[in-house]
Amino acid sequence: MIEFFEHIPGDSPAAFIVAMHLIRDRRSLLDDILSKHTALPIIRVENDMSLEAGKVYLLVENTTIFVQDSCLKVRARDEALKNSSVDSLFESIAIDFREKAVGIILSGGGSDGLKGAQKIAEMGGIVLVQDPDSAQTDGMPCSIINDDHPVAILRPAEIAQEINKLLEHI
Repeated sequence: MIEFFEHIPGDSPAAFIVAMHLIRDRRSLLDDILSKHTALPIIRVENDMSLEAGKVYLLVENTTIFVQDSCLKVRARDEALKNSSVDSLFESIAIDFREKAVGIILSGGGSDGLKGAQKIAEMGGIVLVQDPDSAQTDGMPCSIINDDHPVAILRPAEIAQEINKLLEHI
């Protein structure tokens, strides 16, 4: 993820929403880590808020987030052991943004994100996946590659370059 954000300009006209599998009861330090690698403001999403371009929004521990009417909505995470925060986020993005939705799957374990990626593709959006050879954990990228049809399979810096190209046409 760091490699991705190092290649996104500080004046990007897009909003970025990051949903990671976090430990329920330990504060994530992702905001501190990412702030050293991007000029974009980093926001921990602890309450419902409007989604604005040029910012990075982070899922916080023990929650899920989804998009509705261009606003981020926060809910307590359910008690299920399997974390499906990426699926629920992607499905909401697909419904809210339709053909303008972009889902990016980076390193991670399991198959969370597959159903959401399929929904993004179904609604005319774009799914980009990290090349499993460059991923620390390749479960999530491989599940998308094997069971869906991502637009591209790239290293994180190359995914950022694709996003930057897409944004040139906005």
